[in-house]
Formats: sequence, C-alpha cells, structure tokens
Amino acid sequence: MSSAMDWAANDPGAPASYERYLAPAMFVPLAEAVADAVEVGPGERALDVACGTGVLTRAIAYRSGTGGHVTGLDLGDGMLARARAWPPVEGDAPIDYVQGSADELPFDDGAFTVVTCQQGLQFFPDRDAALREFRRVLAPGGRLAVACWTDLPDTAGWYALTEAIDHHIGRDVADILRAPYGLSDPGELRRLLEEAGYDDVVIEIERVRARFAGGPEQFAAGVAGSNPAAGPFAAAGDDRRAAVVTELAPTLEHLRADGHITFDMPSLIAVARV
Repeated sequence: MSSAMDWAANDPGAPASYERYLAPAMFVPLAEAVADAVEVGPGERALDVACGTGVLTRAIAYRSGTGGHVTGLDLGDGMLARARAWPPVEGDAPIDYVQGSADELPFDDGAFTVVTCQQGLQFFPDRDAALREFRRVLAPGGRLAVACWTDLPDTAGWYALTEAIDHHIGRDVADILRAPYGLSDPGELRRLLEEAGYDDVVIEIERVRARFAGGPEQFAAGVAGSNPAAGPFAAAGDDRRAAVVTELAPTLEHLRADGHITFDMPSLIAVARV
C-alpha cells in the first residue's frame, strides 16, 4: 500500500477529525446497515477489519451482548487510539483492538462467527489475499459482510468536493478522495468473493443518507482533513482552499438544510458464507 493510501500514515490530526466529522455523518448509518445485513446476534465472536475508530465494531458489540466478543483490527495507531478511548458499555460485548494487516491476520483458523470490513477492501493492495484470510478465520457456517461505496458520481457532495480540489489544489490530492470509490462494480466484488471460496454471495445497494454538519467551508475542511489528504490540503494555502470552497458552494446549495449538507452515499453491501 502506498504511503498516500496508508491510513496508518495519516496526518496526526486526521483520526480525530475522522471521528468527529466523518463518522457520525456517514459511517454510523452505514454501520447499522452492515450489522443488519450480516445478521449480528447475541453471542457472536466477531472481527471488524479496517475498524478505524470503531464505529461498526461498537455496533456489533451492542448487538452481540455480554455473551459475545468483538475484535477490531486496523493498521493505524491513530485510529486505534481513538477507538480504544471509548469506554466500555455495560451490556455490550467486550472489545479488543489489534493493530495488523488484513492480508496476514494474527488469529487462529475458525476463530470468528462473523467478519466485517466496512469501506476497507478497496484500499487493500492484495484484495484476494485479504478475502482468503477473512475466510480462514471464519468458523464453518460463519458470515462475512463487506461494504464498498458505489461510483463516485453517485455521491453528489463528495464528487463536487473532489472535482473542486482537482481544479484548485491538484489531481494527486483529489485522487486521495477518489480512492474510497476504487471497488464500485458489484460484478467485480462478486468475482472476488466467489474466487476466494465464499458461498451464498448476496450483494445489495444501501442508500446511506449522509448528513454533514455546517456549510461548504466546514464540509471541505472536514472531509479533506479526515484522511490522508489532510496534510497536502492544509499545505495548499488559504487562497487555494478558498477557491475550492468558492467552486463548491453553489453545487452544494440545494443539498443544504437545517445546518447540514445532506446527500445519498450509496454503498454495496456484500454478504457471504463459508
């Protein structure tokens, strides 16, 4: 994985911005949909790969209850530090957070009843290896859920910001915002899963309704500041950042209401069994 796409190499402030701005806007509603799709229930032994600050991990822990156990795995120290800072919740499954790579999981064969990966697979340098590892650590009859965004133009606000950054800061920075959309073809996702040996693959589109607090300036700073674009976006200077907001504002105007910018972020959710 290149350093630009390595979330472990984030700007030091990005994990906090991710947790404060992106997580409640887009990842919390998606986490509920993923947990529903994979039918998380009491007593699960679950692994959440590319767990970030633990949004989906905590949703799984809530549904698994005291009889379950949940492990979150991520590459990034900063992300894991934010996840570990959340206090345990009475009645939820205990959570362990582990640093590691998806293509070399530090767990025994058949250790989990559920494995999830929310918006992570598209970033992995070896998707086949990661999916084989997910299968290895699943117990017989275990379930996998993978979520990947659909095409970038389907996501009005994110697409508009990416284009504005491309025009005023540079394609290399805009490509960081394009990277989350690198596995948007359901046919390709199905192929990856079936070739990795999964059965009963079902892929559906969940139309996540994302709500980002604030106006265009906060949206640009919040999104760009929450991922590996944070450093180059900050270094671009006030004038170029202002030009991004000037281009962005009229495009977002019809998406603004009640102090938020709101738009659909459709996601593929694939569920499969071993």
